[in-house]
Amino acid sequence: MDTLPVMPLPVPDDLAGDLVKVEQIIHARLHGRPIVAQTASAALRGAEKPYLRAALVMLAARLGRYESRRVIHAAAAAELIHIATTVHDSLINEAARRRGESFGDQRWNGDVALMSGDYLLALAASEMALAPDARIIGMYARAVMIFCEGRLAPITAVAPLDQALGQHEHVAESRTAALFETAARVGVVCGGGDDALASALGRFGRELGMAMHVAAEVYDYEMDGNNAGRDLRAGRITLPLIYAVDAGGGPDLAAVVDQRPLDAPRLTVAIDQVRRLGIPQARARMREYAQRAVAALTHVPPGAVRDALAALAERVARV
Repeated sequence: MDTLPVMPLPVPDDLAGDLVKVEQIIHARLHGRPIVAQTASAALRGAEKPYLRAALVMLAARLGRYESRRVIHAAAAAELIHIATTVHDSLINEAARRRGESFGDQRWNGDVALMSGDYLLALAASEMALAPDARIIGMYARAVMIFCEGRLAPITAVAPLDQALGQHEHVAESRTAALFETAARVGVVCGGGDDALASALGRFGRELGMAMHVAAEVYDYEMDGNNAGRDLRAGRITLPLIYAVDAGGGPDLAAVVDQRPLDAPRLTVAIDQVRRLGIPQARARMREYAQRAVAALTHVPPGAVRDALAALAERVARV
């Protein structure tokens, strides 16, 4: 998933301290391994502040028998998986060449970045092993496999609309929503919740992740100056572009994804077209996902946790 503006986490005060513990765990795991830490830092530069997935684990666990020692390692694992997949994403996308940004130390080759991502996955596995339920390892492993499946099946065309939307949903679910869904389910397991609660929180996580994926794609076109349209410059097909082509952008706009590097005038025109024709529909879809997330909470007991989860989904809808 690409960048989003930083959003404050609606975490109750009694969980804020454990979120700090998660941050300390991640720092400790990376400390003393500078090449791994620097690679991860470069890949996450400009991304939304981490620990959102960890917060979701904690909030879901808070619905049951919350014990800090049973939750923080499972929460840290979610964040380490996110960092690892982001490192792999940056490598696969050739972020340094396509975006004109430095990716860590340019003396490093692709093998170093790849191994750093693998190392982070190993760190995540070590945190899973410290979690209270053996099922958590299998749940996170499945999320990683789904992510890999999504990377092997990217969006290949902006038209016809039904085909493009189907491909986009698969990519959004595998690259973003699956880990959010898993984090929510893992939290329920940590708290000793039942299958019905895990199913409800899983639906919430899935819809929240889908909303966040689309929000990031929308935000990419709404950034200021030369930062706008990085997906387009990289040849990535996202939902705003799909909708813009269908709404009248036509073959000329569709062809832009294969024209790299794009000259500045053509890029400016294309970004303007996507903003006018595609962003409104993409925003509507983003809000629909967020509303579905809130709807999934009807099966969650009322209280501070449900209010915090609903507030998070509503904040995404306003990005």
